[in-house]
This record gives sequence, structure tokens and C-alpha cells, in this order.
Amino acid sequence: MGKRTARQHHASDRDAGSTASSRAEHDFDAGLPADDAVDDRREQIRQAVLEVAKSGSIIRVLQAPEGHDRRPPEQLQGRSVADIWPDAPAEFLLASVKAAISGRQVHSTEYGAGGDAAHYEIISIPQGRDRALLVVRDVSARKTALSRMQQLAYVDEATKLPNREFLHEELSKCIDVLRLREGRAAVICFDIDQVDLHGNSFGTRQQDVIIKELASRLTHELRGANQSDVEDYERYSIAARIEFRQFGVVLPIIESGSDAEGVTQRLIESLQQPIKIAHREVEVTARAGIALFPQDGNDAESLFENAIAAMEDARNSQVAPYKFHSGTVKLRALQRQDLDLELRAALEREEFTLEFLPIVDAKTRKATSVEALLRWPQQIFGLQSIRKVVALAENTGLILPIGDWVLRESCTALRRLHDAGFAELRLAINLSVQEFSHRALIEKILEILDEFGLEPRHLDVEISEYTLFRDAMKQYATCARLKDAGLGVVVDDYGTGACSLAHLSRSPVDAVKIENNFVSNLIADAVDRATCAAVTAMAHELGKKIIAEGVETEGQAMILAEQGCDFLQGFLFARPSSAEVLEAYLLRMIDE
Repeated sequence: MGKRTARQHHASDRDAGSTASSRAEHDFDAGLPADDAVDDRREQIRQAVLEVAKSGSIIRVLQAPEGHDRRPPEQLQGRSVADIWPDAPAEFLLASVKAAISGRQVHSTEYGAGGDAAHYEIISIPQGRDRALLVVRDVSARKTALSRMQQLAYVDEATKLPNREFLHEELSKCIDVLRLREGRAAVICFDIDQVDLHGNSFGTRQQDVIIKELASRLTHELRGANQSDVEDYERYSIAARIEFRQFGVVLPIIESGSDAEGVTQRLIESLQQPIKIAHREVEVTARAGIALFPQDGNDAESLFENAIAAMEDARNSQVAPYKFHSGTVKLRALQRQDLDLELRAALEREEFTLEFLPIVDAKTRKATSVEALLRWPQQIFGLQSIRKVVALAENTGLILPIGDWVLRESCTALRRLHDAGFAELRLAINLSVQEFSHRALIEKILEILDEFGLEPRHLDVEISEYTLFRDAMKQYATCARLKDAGLGVVVDDYGTGACSLAHLSRSPVDAVKIENNFVSNLIADAVDRATCAAVTAMAHELGKKIIAEGVETEGQAMILAEQGCDFLQGFLFARPSSAEVLEAYLLRMIDE
């Protein structure tokens, strides 16, 4: 439940690389734009936030359409949305605006003309009797990730899998996203030996049958591979044929090298099963090489080349069926075992600590709540990556008892602060995906709150966009139960994850935290400033509060307050501290 410095998602052997699986043949009809005209059109309207009259006239520009004719926002005011968008989308946008105004509620929809046309997410938020806030976002990359692949020769004809060029294209896109998220990925290259030897007794068509069967097994063992309709970027992968007897797999989201290793082992076992053809059994041998992002390469070309090099190393090995390119992962099993033991021992000895970071009212600058931040024992984990420790806690299930400890310790601190005269102070804790998915989550939280004489209204649970996205697939079942129990629900780091504006508009969450990268560039970057303003305006129309984190300067705080941000958090007000130091800080706030 402690705050993590990077997102971690539980990944079982099936799920981790299971991020990958069978995109069907008919899914390869969506892909890259065919010409510059299409690129220009999509560039022109990638995202915009406008206040629009019922007539379609633009009243105010919060964020100008990206790549437009570079006119200042004030020059767009008074013009019609039809002057910016083509006729069909303009009509659709205007219909959404009118629906929101007449229905007096948020109207959310999507528009796509098919083919090479861009696909838009549209949200209209009523601002009165004759106007609405119009948010338009191009989601073409999510909707048409594989468009026109066949026409552009991105398909291997024998297997109907994507080919080497397509794998390179998608790997580059994946790396661009992972750099922003500080995520990890894996490239696995497979070499199938002995297929050539059957050429003496099998014809070309029969060899194609063998290759098709291997391709089918490869995609069958993965989940969501090459499926253009998969919206959750973190739950799919790419499987491609890269040479006559070689295949490549990209796992876009992994926790560690062990995830890629588990997937590789499973795929090799499947590929090496005998193949029946012409009343005979064909046996093949599979070897694989694994390269990990970012340690084995920061770009698609180097990552792919290192996976090939590792594959060649495995081909020359008489023992190992697969090889990692990175030498640092060879001791992974021993290191993982030692780290697991250290983590359990630290939990038993209560060697973890908590620090607290105040969240203040943007107008009064008085603390209204505090966020609990988990700190690992430096003498044990000082040299280990925080991502590695969190991933291990998730994979071993230790995150659950650690979360219990965090909740109890933070409630102890909150009880002390309430007794010291801060009876309305709230507490915020972070929930991991595994904790959020636990069946006894709410019962456990309510039991601990009752134990310390605290009410559910005193606690906010912070979840990632990824967690909200997963809950959206279940009609927000867990979020709704948290709300019904009287607990607050906050989406952390909004604007960096998997959730669309539609997901947020339909969710029962109470508040949204603006990701600190937007806040850090608030003064110098007009786009970030407009983004904060737009998110704040939309959240308020949806009945949700806005919290800005990472506030470090008075200038940032003033702009956010002027934009209507409700709460602020950052080093400008206080740094993370112990409960004792926090109490002294709160007492000083009273005196001031």
C-alpha cells in the first residue's frame, strides 16, 4: 500500500508474457497511414479542448488542435468547428455538444469513418444552457494499430503472421511508450532447427504446413498477440515471422527477466512437440535468445540485434535451449531467492518505515490529508532497485502483509494526530493491483479503521490508471464497493496510463491527481498549462476533485489555484517526514 516510485503490475507466468498472443488473420487489416495526407489530418486533430456554443461556434480555446495552422488560440475563437475538422467529424462533434447541452449531462462517444480516417474520442461537458466543453482526442493508434498491413507487405504469406519489418515498427512504438513509463519489455527470437532437413522428403507446401503449425502454436501460447482490438496496451504482444525458420516475439510489459524466461520456456516446450504430417511425425528443435529493455538496448534495432545474438549463442550451446543477452540476469534465481528471504525477514522484524507527505487546500494552504509513503530498510535493499523489490513483493504475495502493516502503522499515526486536535485530517494510502483485487480488501480496511476508532471517511485509497482500467472492465465493481463503504477513491498520476477520458467520466472515483510531469513544466510549457486547466475543468464538471502533485514553486501553486485546482502536494509545503515531524508541521500551520 506504500507509494511506489514506478508502476508495478502482478504478472504470473501466463500473464507476464501472457501479454502476448494470437492476433487473428482477419485482424491484419488495420495499420499505418498510406500517405502524408492521412498523417497530416491526424496530426492536425490529435487533441483539442474547446468551449463550444450550441451553434458550433468556438467560444474559448483551452488547448488548440495540435498541428493546426499554428494560429494563436484567440484567432480560433469565433470560428466554427467545421473550419477545423472535415465535414463528417464536425457534424458528429456538434451533435455531441448538442446532446450534452440538451441532456444536461456529460456526453461521451467515439467517431471513426474507417479505412485510413482518424478515430476520435469525444467528450462534451455542459457548461450552461448554450455551451459545452468539448474534448477531442485522436485514438487512432489504439483503434487501428495494424491498418493496411497487408497492402504494405507487413504480412508473411505462409503463416499470416506479421513479418520482420512490422515487428521493428511496433517495437519502436513500444519503446517510445516505455521510456515515458519507465517500463520494461523483452524481445525473444526463436530459431527452429531441422526444418530444412525435411526438405528432402517434404515438398514446399508441406514445409509451409510445418511452419504454419509452429506459428499457430506460438500465438496460441500467448494472449492477445497481434489483436488490433485490444485496447489495454499492457495486455498484448507481437508475434512475427522474421526469417524462414525464425520467429520473433515482443512482450511490451514485463516486471523482470523472470517473466520473459517463463514465457520462453513455455513457448519452446510447445514448439518442440511432434508435428503430424502425411502420416509421419516431424520433430524440431527450438532455440531462443532474450534481450531485455532497457538494459540490453534503448532502441528497436539494438534490442533486436542483441536478441538475435543471444539466439545464436543458444544455437551453439549443447545444454541451454535459450540464452539471455544480459549477463546480469544469469544469477537471477539465486538473487531472487536471497531477496525473498531478506524481504520476509524485514517484514517480521518490522524494519520498514513510513513517512508522510501533506496534501493542502489550494486556497487556504492548510493540510487536509496526508499520504503515507512506504520506505524500505536501506541496510538490506539499499543497492536493489525499488522496482525489483516491489515486483518481488507482488509475485510472492508479500505485498498483502506489507499492505496490512502500512495500513495499521498509518492508522496509528492518524489516530495520534486526531487526538492532538486534527480530528478532520484524512489519510491517503496507495493500493497495488494485487491488493485492489483481493476479495477481502474492503472488509480488512474497515476492520482496521474500526480498531483505531477511525471512520471510513477518514481514508482515501489511491489507485493507478491501470487499476481503474481493469476495474472498468468489471463495471467499476470494486471502486463502487469502496465508495459504498464510505471510503474515498483517488486516481493517481492521471494522464500517463491506460485510462481514457470516457473511463474517468463513468467511474465513481472522488478525485484525480495530476501527474507531476505536467506540473513541473507548468510555467514554461503552455501545453502542460492548458492540460492542467482542461483536466481541472473536466474533473469539476464530472463532480470530481483535483489534486496536483509535485508542486515545488510558488508560481506553480498560484497558477494551479487560479485554474481551480482543489488540493496541492509537494516540496513547496513540506517534504516527506515521520509522524512526529508531521505533527510539528501541522501545529506550525495552526500558529500561522
